[in-house]
Amino acid sequence: MPEYSLTTPERARKIGTHIRQAVQGAESQKAIGTAMGVSEATVNRLLNEHLDNFAALLAQLGQKVVPADHKCVDPATYEFLTRSHARIMDKAPHLIWDAEE
Repeated sequence: MPEYSLTTPERARKIGTHIRQAVQGAESQKAIGTAMGVSEATVNRLLNEHLDNFAALLAQLGQKVVPADHKCVDPATYEFLTRSHARIMDKAPHLIWDAEE
Protein backbone atom coordinates (compact mmCIF):
# COMPACT_ATOMS: atom_id res chain seq x y z
CA MET A 1 0.00 0.00 0.00
CA PRO A 2 1.85 3.10 -1.19
CA GLU A 3 0.12 5.47 1.24
CA TYR A 4 2.08 4.03 4.17
CA SER A 5 5.43 4.56 2.46
CA LEU A 6 4.99 8.31 2.14
CA THR A 7 6.93 10.60 4.44
CA THR A 8 5.05 13.05 6.67
CA PRO A 9 5.82 16.03 4.38
CA GLU A 10 4.67 14.00 1.35
CA ARG A 11 1.43 13.10 3.14
CA ALA A 12 0.94 16.78 4.06
CA ARG A 13 1.33 17.81 0.41
CA LYS A 14 -1.14 15.11 -0.61
CA ILE A 15 -3.68 16.31 1.98
CA GLY A 16 -3.29 19.91 0.79
CA THR A 17 -3.75 18.80 -2.81
CA HIS A 18 -6.93 16.87 -1.97
CA ILE A 19 -8.40 19.88 -0.18
CA ARG A 20 -7.47 22.30 -2.98
CA GLN A 21 -9.02 19.97 -5.57
CA ALA A 22 -12.19 19.68 -3.51
CA VAL A 23 -12.44 23.47 -3.26
CA GLN A 24 -11.99 23.78 -7.03
CA GLY A 25 -14.74 21.23 -7.51
CA ALA A 26 -17.07 23.09 -5.15
CA GLU A 27 -19.52 25.71 -6.37
CA SER A 28 -17.39 28.58 -5.12
CA GLN A 29 -15.51 29.86 -2.14
CA LYS A 30 -18.51 32.09 -1.49
CA ALA A 31 -20.80 29.05 -1.22
CA ILE A 32 -18.30 27.35 1.08
CA GLY A 33 -18.11 30.48 3.22
CA THR A 34 -21.88 30.71 3.42
CA ALA A 35 -22.09 27.08 4.53
CA MET A 36 -19.39 27.73 7.15
CA GLY A 37 -20.93 31.00 8.29
CA VAL A 38 -17.87 33.04 7.25
CA SER A 39 -17.03 35.38 4.39
CA GLU A 40 -15.52 34.36 1.07
CA ALA A 41 -12.41 36.32 2.09
CA THR A 42 -12.08 34.18 5.22
CA VAL A 43 -12.26 30.99 3.17
CA ASN A 44 -9.65 32.39 0.80
CA ARG A 45 -7.39 33.34 3.72
CA LEU A 46 -7.77 29.90 5.31
CA LEU A 47 -6.77 28.25 2.05
CA ASN A 48 -3.88 30.58 1.25
CA GLU A 49 -2.41 31.18 4.70
CA HIS A 50 -3.30 28.19 6.84
CA LEU A 51 -3.96 25.15 4.65
CA ASP A 52 -0.35 23.98 4.46
CA ASN A 53 0.04 24.15 8.26
CA PHE A 54 -3.27 22.36 8.81
CA ALA A 55 -2.32 19.68 6.26
CA ALA A 56 1.03 19.22 8.03
CA LEU A 57 -0.79 18.86 11.37
CA LEU A 58 -3.12 16.21 9.96
CA ALA A 59 -0.20 14.35 8.39
CA GLN A 60 1.77 14.45 11.64
CA LEU A 61 -1.24 13.01 13.45
CA GLY A 62 -1.49 10.21 10.88
CA GLN A 63 -4.80 11.42 9.49
CA LYS A 64 -6.04 11.44 5.90
CA VAL A 65 -8.50 13.51 3.94
CA VAL A 66 -10.90 11.51 1.79
CA PRO A 67 -14.20 12.39 0.11
CA ALA A 68 -17.19 11.84 2.38
CA ASP A 69 -18.67 9.22 0.05
CA HIS A 70 -15.54 7.03 0.22
CA LYS A 71 -15.20 4.18 2.67
CA CYS A 72 -12.04 3.56 4.66
CA VAL A 73 -10.94 0.18 5.97
CA ASP A 74 -8.13 -0.84 8.28
CA PRO A 75 -5.00 -2.45 6.77
CA ALA A 76 -5.98 -5.98 7.86
CA THR A 77 -9.38 -5.70 6.18
CA TYR A 78 -7.78 -4.23 3.05
CA GLU A 79 -5.30 -7.11 2.91
CA PHE A 80 -8.13 -9.67 3.33
CA LEU A 81 -10.17 -8.05 0.56
CA THR A 82 -7.15 -7.89 -1.74
CA ARG A 83 -6.28 -11.56 -1.20
CA SER A 84 -9.92 -12.62 -1.62
CA HIS A 85 -10.25 -10.64 -4.83
CA ALA A 86 -7.07 -12.18 -6.23
CA ARG A 87 -8.30 -15.72 -5.45
CA ILE A 88 -11.69 -15.04 -7.03
CA MET A 89 -10.14 -13.49 -10.14
CA ASP A 90 -7.85 -16.52 -10.51
CA LYS A 91 -10.98 -18.70 -10.71
CA ALA A 92 -13.08 -16.21 -12.71
CA PRO A 93 -12.41 -17.78 -16.14
CA HIS A 94 -13.93 -21.01 -14.82
CA LEU A 95 -16.98 -19.16 -13.54
CA ILE A 96 -17.81 -17.26 -16.72
CA TRP A 97 -19.85 -18.99 -19.41
CA ASP A 98 -19.46 -17.95 -23.01
CA ALA A 99 -22.64 -16.44 -24.35
CA GLU A 100 -23.78 -18.40 -27.39
CA GLU A 101 -26.31 -16.89 -29.67
